[in-house]
Amino acid sequence: MPVYDFHCPDHGLFSDLASYEASRAGLACPECGRASAVLPALPQVSRLSSALRRAEARAETSSGAPKVVKRGHLPNCGCVMCKKTAPPTSRRWMLGQC
Repeated sequence: MPVYDFHCPDHGLFSDLASYEASRAGLACPECGRASAVLPALPQVSRLSSALRRAEARAETSSGAPKVVKRGHLPNCGCVMCKKTAPPTSRRWMLGQC
């Protein structure tokens, strides 16, 4: 069920889950129980390109709880796993590079 916004004349705005039929009839205010009318909602129309929309959605989802990623090894990081020794220059004839 979708979330609709309602307006109570005494207590202001509140949101609640309701079916379409129930939202059109209005809901009771959670504080005073008075019947409250539903507020009109604007459609979610986006004029962004799909790439910008995906980037915005990604930024929105990572703003509250960033995604933890495993760090890979960077070039020349210096750890034992990344140390690569260059072939010796004195034995170039063995590699067929004469």
